[in-house]
Amino acid sequence: MQTDAPFWDSLVFAGIDDVYVEAVTAAFGSVEVMARGRGAGWACPDCGCFSDRVHDRYQRRLRDLPLAEQGFVIRLTVRRFICGSSSCRRRTFAEPFSRLAAPHARFTMRLNHVLERVGLALAGRAGARLAAQLGCVAVRGHGRHPAHPRPRRGSLSSNDGDVVPG
Repeated sequence: MQTDAPFWDSLVFAGIDDVYVEAVTAAFGSVEVMARGRGAGWACPDCGCFSDRVHDRYQRRLRDLPLAEQGFVIRLTVRRFICGSSSCRRRTFAEPFSRLAAPHARFTMRLNHVLERVGLALAGRAGARLAAQLGCVAVRGHGRHPAHPRPRRGSLSSNDGDVVPG
C-alpha cells in the first residue's frame, strides 16, 4: 500500500490545503488516515484575532467515501486555541475544517453529499440498499443535522407551510 503523504494528500484532500496526512494504515477491510491541521494557528471566529496558543487537542473520526470497496476513515486531530484578545467573549475555539466536514459531523462533505443524493433520488429502503451496495454507511436519521433543524411544535413547517401539530 502507498503510504507516501503527498499521494494521500492529493487523493483524499484534493483542494483542501488545511490538512496534513501523518500516517495511513490498512487492516480488516478498511483504510484509516491519520491527519492534522497544517497551519500554525487560526483566527478567532468572533474577534478575528490570530492565535497560535494551543489549549487542547481532540480527535474526530470522519467516515469518507469507500476506496476500492474498503471502508475509509479519517482520524483528524483538531486543536483548540486560546483567543488572545481580552475583550473577546470566546476563550477557546477549534480549528475549522469546513471544507472537509461540518462542525460535529461524523461524515465528510463528500460522503454526506452522496448520501443526500441517494436519499433524495430513492428514499426509504431502496436508498438504504443502494447506499449499502455502494459501500456507503447509511444510518437512521442521517438527514437531520444542524443546518436543517426539526420544526417546533405549533409552528409552520419549513417544507410545505403546514402547521406541525402540537
